[in-house]
Amino acid sequence: MNSFDFSRYKWRRDDKVPDRFKREVGGGELFDDIFNFHKQGEQNLFLGTYIQIYQPYQILDTSDLIDLLRKAWISLRWDVPTVASQILHEPREGSPMPASLLVYTLASDRTDVEAWTRETVIPKEGFKDLDTLRYDIVKGVIPDRDLVPQTFLYCLPISPTSFGLLLYTSHVPFDGTGVKVLMSRFLEHLSRYISDSQYEASEVARHKWGEENVNLLPVSSEILREREPAEFDADGNLIKPEIPEEPREGQKYTETLNQVLADFARGIQIGHQFKSVKYPLYDQNKDTPLTRRVAHTFTIEQSKKIIEACQRAPDRLTVSHLALGCLSLLVVMDNPPEPGSPNVVFYHGLVDGRNRLAKPYRGTLDYPGYCLGNSSIQIPVNVVDKYAGNVSDNLKSVIFDFAKAVKKEYVRQSAFPALLAIVNEQVDLMLSAPPPPPSCAPWFGGDGRGAVYLKPKYPQESDTVLEITDFFVALGKTDPGPFFRITEWNGRIMLSADYNQKAIEPDVVEGWMKKWAELILFVT
Repeated sequence: MNSFDFSRYKWRRDDKVPDRFKREVGGGELFDDIFNFHKQGEQNLFLGTYIQIYQPYQILDTSDLIDLLRKAWISLRWDVPTVASQILHEPREGSPMPASLLVYTLASDRTDVEAWTRETVIPKEGFKDLDTLRYDIVKGVIPDRDLVPQTFLYCLPISPTSFGLLLYTSHVPFDGTGVKVLMSRFLEHLSRYISDSQYEASEVARHKWGEENVNLLPVSSEILREREPAEFDADGNLIKPEIPEEPREGQKYTETLNQVLADFARGIQIGHQFKSVKYPLYDQNKDTPLTRRVAHTFTIEQSKKIIEACQRAPDRLTVSHLALGCLSLLVVMDNPPEPGSPNVVFYHGLVDGRNRLAKPYRGTLDYPGYCLGNSSIQIPVNVVDKYAGNVSDNLKSVIFDFAKAVKKEYVRQSAFPALLAIVNEQVDLMLSAPPPPPSCAPWFGGDGRGAVYLKPKYPQESDTVLEITDFFVALGKTDPGPFFRITEWNGRIMLSADYNQKAIEPDVVEGWMKKWAELILFVT
């Protein structure tokens, strides 16, 4: 039997503050809490969305728009109370590190909730776009202390029929997919407030403030997938294969945990990193970071060609395989290894774990919380050795070789039977090691099709009132290594990179982005 104490992560009422519920944060939640407070806001999250209002609806006045946003924000809080959660650190007996807690305080009444919306839904005017607004408001550490709001919604009015929304949040209560789910559920409410004069009254009646704790999202380790037997039709034909459980104890759990930790220990030691960063390396003890974002969007035609090239590849690939393969090659180009080098381009293989949850939480809009598995992805730099240093003349083959190496790692990762179940114990054990030095290695998020979790139109089951015309996900960066991301929206493949401009020159990252896009397009 596994002796790890999972009960720490269950919501419980605070003995000292009766209206407060709390639980320990675990896994990636804990990782990101430490990143926030000890790495100056590393990986705090942004989601930017551009919204079009369909005729005959329009909002002429900014104050009217903000009023509607705040009403929808209230409805979202009832559905997902952790949008109003806070962080609390308490001493832990026998440990130099405090316990990190996610806390939620029940609202006393609607007036209390309305006061919260005035603090957390914020109009911003005079900015040319959401990326400029993001650059202006980034605070580094969010929250910067205990028991204060950690999730905010900024509104940028554009015209009577369009506006931008920028969700800015701590990474602890939500992951990158979670913020898309939040926005989808929020915009569903907003579209109904705009189009249905009776909706506000029905929502006010639905909300029973002081009882919203029934909607607190459980931590992922409390809602793991159980075994689901195979399904057959009347003739005995297989309709749906058996789905195994996500075990929280036993041999499969232990083997997954041990292998993932061993891979991390090995890979970090031989990680191959970018060379073209600022020296001496950025010192977070002497300066505060300034996060920039650079992006590239392929045309629809280019995007189709990229997808077709992946499908035609000798070893059928996904766009994420290709993108991460090209990113790994980019690191090798920036920092050429010695022939025969044992090094690897090392990544935290962050992967959406929602398919490992129990059925009630597995739908695309069912779980806006934090649900990431994390095993290492290690791409050998010696992939280029067989080309004897002549990469440019064999570039297409080199790219596909790197992409195939990525695919192999992805297959290996997906085979772990308890990848999501282990995260709490995994991170606890990883944090017992000395902290690593500032990393110049890349991070990568293969976000897939944006419309899976961020629905394009609202309401979803009647005439359209609101449509998302464009979006981006971004995060705060402190360490020199940028966070690269790929996603798709409206038929266009989109690349981006978040970086600390005090750790690396903007023209360097812009050059990397240009080259990354060129490498991806080269195989078409």
